Amino acid sequence: MTRPTKPDRELFDRLAAARGKALISLYLPTHVRGAEIDQSRIMLKNGIAQVDRRLEDAGWKPRVREERLEAAHALLDDQEFWEHQGPGLGVLIDDEGRPTPVALTDPVEKRMVVAREFHLRPTIPSIETTRLPVLVLTRHGVRLYSASSHDAYPLEADLPKSVDDVNWFVDREKQRQQHADRAGSKRSRHGHDPSASEGEDLDRFLRAVSAGLPEADPLRPLVVLGDDNLVARFENVHDLEMISPPNSGIGDVDDVREVHEKAAEVVEDHETAEQETHLELAREQLGTGNAITDVTEGLTAAVSGRVSRLLIQREASPIWGRFDASTLDVTFHDEQEVLDVDLLDRLAVHAMLTGAPVATTETPVDGHVFVAITRF
Repeated sequence: MTRPTKPDRELFDRLAAARGKALISLYLPTHVRGAEIDQSRIMLKNGIAQVDRRLEDAGWKPRVREERLEAAHALLDDQEFWEHQGPGLGVLIDDEGRPTPVALTDPVEKRMVVAREFHLRPTIPSIETTRLPVLVLTRHGVRLYSASSHDAYPLEADLPKSVDDVNWFVDREKQRQQHADRAGSKRSRHGHDPSASEGEDLDRFLRAVSAGLPEADPLRPLVVLGDDNLVARFENVHDLEMISPPNSGIGDVDDVREVHEKAAEVVEDHETAEQETHLELAREQLGTGNAITDVTEGLTAAVSGRVSRLLIQREASPIWGRFDASTLDVTFHDEQEVLDVDLLDRLAVHAMLTGAPVATTETPVDGHVFVAITRF
């Protein structure tokens, strides 16, 4: 039984470094549940058959093709595999026939590439997605999560477990004795005020929470969910930007689904704002000499590390051809040929590998399927 893995930067780097005689990349839209799962299974079956024909055209013998695709064929009958899908699926098969199934956060177009490198452009939106830290804050539990518009998962953090966890050392009995009411039934002017002690306890707890948070990205706010009064007080002790959506109360600090539902709107709004910022920056740079829209020039700049940021249309049609990163030679083909690569894929991969953030857009940027902003 096999489950598709979620793409992350570590997986991307490993796949980007792979080279082979014929590395196979298959992408298809999938469905999470229901009868439509069978449609996804049929699409993968058809994709494998298409790869088989491509290898046959390249002169591969039947037995060699069968061995290369055997493990991929096994996925078709793996029921657990099909029960753990996302909106898109990538199946990347190395020269030993080992498949790496990847569950994508967004739907993808059907695509098949056989080349000396893996085709990775469809995985980038799942990796370079906007994620915000989400703090769940209640008296009896504190948790830190990372949330995108698609999912949420817990993060490790040195946070206090509860208000009592921080205030364990406070001797309540001694405190009451020290502030006993000499008048008996009524508190004297100098008597103990329980609400003041409670406020001190809460502020001590909240300062410990703030101190235990990992170093934050100043460009990405902290989303805070939980008890309204605690969230309001926390704003007074936490220095960095935080956002608390309406109706942010949480019933269970360990309920990942509820955390995601509560935080999703804030994350989506921030994601939209980031995309607008990227587009505005690209438009400002167009025509200044600091933006590249030519594929050959873009590939050269990406390999040499001169790209500081890349914007690329998510569903831009592949530009087929060959690219040699050592000589920077580029060849264009009108139709996909055996061992051709998508030159836009190579551009995006080399930009990421040299440290450039890659953002995807739904539409071209002023008519350009990509804009590469240069460092110098």
